[in-house]
Amino acid sequence: MCPLHRLTSTSESLPSEPGTYILVFSVKEEMTFPVGKLGTLVLQPGTYVYVGSAHGPGGLAARVGRHLRPHKRAHWHIDYVTTHISPTEVRYVTGEEALECVWVQELLRRPGTEVPLMGMGNGDCKAGCPAHFLRLSAKTVLDTLANKGV
Repeated sequence: MCPLHRLTSTSESLPSEPGTYILVFSVKEEMTFPVGKLGTLVLQPGTYVYVGSAHGPGGLAARVGRHLRPHKRAHWHIDYVTTHISPTEVRYVTGEEALECVWVQELLRRPGTEVPLMGMGNGDCKAGCPAHFLRLSAKTVLDTLANKGV
C-alpha cells in the first residue's frame, strides 16, 4: 500500500492516476445550507472529512481538482459543501482499489466520529455506509488509514 500523501496547498499537483482521497474541512463557526434533495446540512465548529475515490479519466488530479474549484454546478453532494468552504488539506493514495468504504467504516469505529447528514456523499456506496461525509473527533488521526484494506 502506498503511504497516505498529504496535500496542503492547491498550488501542489495531484497525480493523474486513480486513487482514494479525503478532503479535510475545518469549520470555525456554525454553517447551514441546503444539500439538494438530502435536506439541510448543519455544520458545527470542528473537523469534517469527505472520503471519495477517483477512477475516471484524469484520476485524482481531475476529481480532486474539480472539488477544489469554488465555482461549479452542483453534481455531487460534496459540491454543496465546497461552494461554501474550501478543504484545508487533501489526503490520498494512488491505486486501482477503491478504499473509500473501508476508510469510512474505519473512521466510524473511532470514538467521536459523527454523521452530520445521513446519505451525504454515498450515492454509489455498495457497502452500506451511512454517509461518506463525517465529523471527526479532535483526536482522530488520518495517517493510519493507508494501512486499511490491504
